[in-house]
Amino acid sequence: MAINTKPAELLLKPGLTPSLYELVDSKTRQGDISSRDILACVRPDQRLEDQRRLLLWAKEFKFWEDYAKIYFHMEDTGFYADLIETIRALLEPKEGEIWLDAGCGPASMSQLVWEKSDKKLRQIFGVDIVLKPAQETLTRLENSIPLKLRYANLGEELPFSNHFFNGIVANICLTYVIDFRGKTGKDAFCEVMKEMFRVLRPEGHIVWSTPKSNPLFWRNFLAGLPDMLSPRKQIQHRVFGLWVGFQILKYGLGIASKGRKGAYTFLTPAEYESILGDIGFTNFQWKKTFAGQVWVNRAEKPTLV
Repeated sequence: MAINTKPAELLLKPGLTPSLYELVDSKTRQGDISSRDILACVRPDQRLEDQRRLLLWAKEFKFWEDYAKIYFHMEDTGFYADLIETIRALLEPKEGEIWLDAGCGPASMSQLVWEKSDKKLRQIFGVDIVLKPAQETLTRLENSIPLKLRYANLGEELPFSNHFFNGIVANICLTYVIDFRGKTGKDAFCEVMKEMFRVLRPEGHIVWSTPKSNPLFWRNFLAGLPDMLSPRKQIQHRVFGLWVGFQILKYGLGIASKGRKGAYTFLTPAEYESILGDIGFTNFQWKKTFAGQVWVNRAEKPTLV
């Protein structure tokens, strides 16, 4: 049976503020994009506001491109393993369900939800604007997981109809959206979560993670010292040591600074629940992990909305 992923007609309203992704040339959007691609789409004939938004996005994109070069080292730490296990504990995928991996990156969360379901999910959709890491994962797994990849931007409406997914998993990405059709900060986060609610089926649940309000990522540096100084891990990763640890800390401090300035939306659980409750989510569960610097939340969409 084919799965219909046609977006709801309401997503095509005229007069909407263009998303950042829509400001990028359609030809460019046919594959992975880069910060250079974004800069190349800044044109003199655009509105000054759209030029400004694209320039900010290119700068943000470059930050994550650079961080990605060493980010994988952090995934080999004990505190990162704690984050993954915390997410796993809150997931309840069931046989025959359809799930979304929002901001899928290398599709680690797709693998997690697939394994938690005892490999009985009907389908997983992974969405991102850079899919090469997920495609490499699929190749490595020899397509043994029912994962379909779609180019999609979390800063605009997703290409799925209402009530499409039984569950959603999103690891440290939803609060990093800096622009949702021109809305920024907390307003952008609200729109992101409205979209998560829209595509989630009644009785479905979302498990997502975010840095806490004013994260102290130097604690992760201290927690990761045994891993950084492990001879075994230095051999495995060649350059995994104090120097890489300091570089990861530098990026972490940059992320924390953006949170304090409101570019990212790092709030307390009570503040998040106020936003999510107004949208319609219920039955919140919270667990702190990642050396105490990240919250993992499970929220449900009630039967009657």
